[in-house]
Amino acid sequence: MRKLTNKEEKSLYEWCLDQGVNLEYGKLSLCDLRNFQYSNVRNDRRYQVHSDDNKNPWSMIYDETGPAVTKFMELKTRVKRVR
Repeated sequence: MRKLTNKEEKSLYEWCLDQGVNLEYGKLSLCDLRNFQYSNVRNDRRYQVHSDDNKNPWSMIYDETGPAVTKFMELKTRVKRVR
């Protein structure tokens, strides 16, 4: 099985978000806030990238999947995966 290219991986993550799947990698997560009933975020702000990692803390809400997935992939290279 071959490794996905960055472009293929980004497309896969965007497809997962479109299907309503939240992504988690260790202490890093990418989710569609519309999946949460009690979300107090505006309807046009949809995607949150959040990292609880001590060395790379991050939390930002994005309007579109592209920038959110790009940041998730960037942080994924820096965050340790918790087993």
